[in-house]
Amino acid sequence: MRFDEIELQSVTLDADSSATAPPQPSSVSSFFRRAAALLIDLSLFAALGMALSPLLPSSMSAISIASLAGFLIIVAFYYFAGTRALWGRTIGGAIFDVRAVRTRRAAHR
Repeated sequence: MRFDEIELQSVTLDADSSATAPPQPSSVSSFFRRAAALLIDLSLFAALGMALSPLLPSSMSAISIASLAGFLIIVAFYYFAGTRALWGRTIGGAIFDVRAVRTRRAAHR
């Protein structure tokens, strides 16, 4: 059987099952894991900036440096917003098993 000929079987999931929740990490360890995940994500953009720096003109004017910084800021925005919207975590978050937590806010009237 080839990989594209796999037959999937349906499975029923019981939503009311009493599954035990994993233990919550302490706030200090959670802070360090989130900080390490952010450091990994920011290092990706530092590496991208260094990889793109040979494309800048040799004069290194303020406009060319600002344009590279602006490009990196736009890419970083789409990276953080896109990965958190799609998967709930960034690459650094996947390495350190950190997920963006959605909280339910009560409507204030």
